[in-house]
Amino acid sequence: MVATLAPRAQGHADRRELATRLAELLPDVRQDTIDRLAATARVRSLRPGDVIYAQGEAVPLSLILAGFGVARRTTADGHVLLSGVARTAALFGWSGIGGQQSSVEIIAITDVEVVQWPGRSVRPLVAGDAGLALAAIDSMAPSLHQAIEQIEGFLHQDARRRVLRILARHRELFFGEPPILNRSHLPGLVGTSPEMTRRALRQLEQEGTVRRVGKVGLELLRPERLED
Repeated sequence: MVATLAPRAQGHADRRELATRLAELLPDVRQDTIDRLAATARVRSLRPGDVIYAQGEAVPLSLILAGFGVARRTTADGHVLLSGVARTAALFGWSGIGGQQSSVEIIAITDVEVVQWPGRSVRPLVAGDAGLALAAIDSMAPSLHQAIEQIEGFLHQDARRRVLRILARHRELFFGEPPILNRSHLPGLVGTSPEMTRRALRQLEQEGTVRRVGKVGLELLRPERLED
């Protein structure tokens, strides 16, 4: 189900609150740019499974105010990969300012409140405010290195090590209270088949690192293993 992309009625107090949040996230951006972003934001309230934005569509600049999403890519042969987690209080979708279509779809995995801006409307703001341009660069640079790291992991790391890496990267989401991610998300995030992922988990369970709980849960028994 795709929630309607429409502005939600907001009072001046709500817009001021959003402007304050944006100013905290973008400390080097001019106030007039912040005010413009706050004034033009579109607010959406989503349920788990709703699409924050779809694969193949123009990428909107997005800010999750509450909740979590996951980036999901379906390959030409139907294989589903999860390339990352969209977190609260992080701006993402900067590639939309270049008119790019999304290579992934972002799916809500909890109740989500998100504000969004079409990339075409953000582009003039980036062109006129060096602080916003630097924020875009600073956000995209780590994403590029993470993509390279994932490729290297696919080429050189066995399934067990890749599972450990994903559990360490998203430790608080797998093992927090309540957990946001579970075993059903692991194959897509790791990039292995469900059977290979189960095999790696059985190995980690035999080593005493984790314990499978119920149908999809995980319990961390040896936190130092993730740190290593």
